[in-house]
Amino acid sequence: MTAKLSYILQSNTGQEAALRMDQDNASVLIVLDSSETPVGVVTQRDLVRSSCIENVPCNSILVQEIMSTPIVTVDPYSPVEVAADIMKQNNVRHLLVVDSDKSNKPLGIISSRDFALYIENELEEK
Repeated sequence: MTAKLSYILQSNTGQEAALRMDQDNASVLIVLDSSETPVGVVTQRDLVRSSCIENVPCNSILVQEIMSTPIVTVDPYSPVEVAADIMKQNNVRHLLVVDSDKSNKPLGIISSRDFALYIENELEEK
């Protein structure tokens, strides 16, 4: 899991999202509503699809128009296999880890890359 999370408001533009990703060296942002509640995620892939493929200037696209919602989550105490299964069942590449004891407070995010690194480490230990 990556514990460093980056956030953006759903009312921000795609260009602002791209700038935040660049500043934070992140490939995914947690999207917040006006009350700062997580409502979705936006990825580099979302930005490419919405702007480059659709030929729409990224400064005219709102994050709320391109984000993936609802957020797919997992409990921090879930086994790795459960997290992988949730990602597979929901066809997502990012899984938000939330603390269900603290009103689903985001703790981190798991990506496909995190699973690859986990498997690599497991193989090295054997």
